[in-house]
Amino acid sequence: MAAAAAMAFAAAGAAVADDVVRVVESAEVTIPVASGGYPGRAVAKAECPAGETRTGGGAMVVAGNSYADRYAVGASIPIAGEGWWAFATNTDPNNPGKLKAYAICAKVVKNPTLVTP
Repeated sequence: MAAAAAMAFAAAGAAVADDVVRVVESAEVTIPVASGGYPGRAVAKAECPAGETRTGGGAMVVAGNSYADRYAVGASIPIAGEGWWAFATNTDPNNPGKLKAYAICAKVVKNPTLVTP
């Protein structure tokens, strides 16, 4: 049974879209096994749709049938544009892991201008 380890995840709450805020997930990326004394490495990127602004984000690593401490998020940062980028490593020589990035996106709402007579 796979051990799951949420290494870094910003306060996203539920991953359910509504009219204003939603969480966009990246594709699940495999973190390869360690080889030749070097950890496996992987990156994932989540992008907000056009017309929406990134308000936060995060990343999650799922360990692959091993010790969760062998899998780590090395970076989880906002990137140019409206995306979120994550980097993870795997020091396990036998079991790959999984990485996902998350972007919290919000629709930009224009407030009406108030005009006084």
